[in-house]
Amino acid sequence: MQASTCPHATESKFRLLYLGTDLKFMAALRQLLTEPDYRLVACSDQGSAVLFLKSDIPYDLLLIDLEWQGTEGLKLAKLARSLRHRRRMPIILVAATKLSSDVKTLARKAGVSECVTKAPNVSVVSEAIRRLIENN
Repeated sequence: MQASTCPHATESKFRLLYLGTDLKFMAALRQLLTEPDYRLVACSDQGSAVLFLKSDIPYDLLLIDLEWQGTEGLKLAKLARSLRHRRRMPIILVAATKLSSDVKTLARKAGVSECVTKAPNVSVVSEAIRRLIENN
């Protein structure tokens, strides 16, 4: 009897890099943005995030959770904008609550494409992701 062959890995159409630690948010987002079309790569520490961004791994969008590192996370948006191969990648800043105008200004200066509130409905975030990826 011949051994069964493993199914071939399918390539995702879009690869998203999420910088954050909100497991409920990630699970909800994965339900809306399903594989094989979307692959959500999660990173929860700043050092690894820098390595992911500097790597040649293709990402179609960067998703930064404000609660993860606060405005320090915006340094990673600046880093992405400074890298030739990430310069045009859309960046979304997600927050649990509505952002102040000061934080929105900081986000824009860091290169964030859009700021989105993730609660109470994650579908707003998934719609923003789809819109930015399609327009890129």
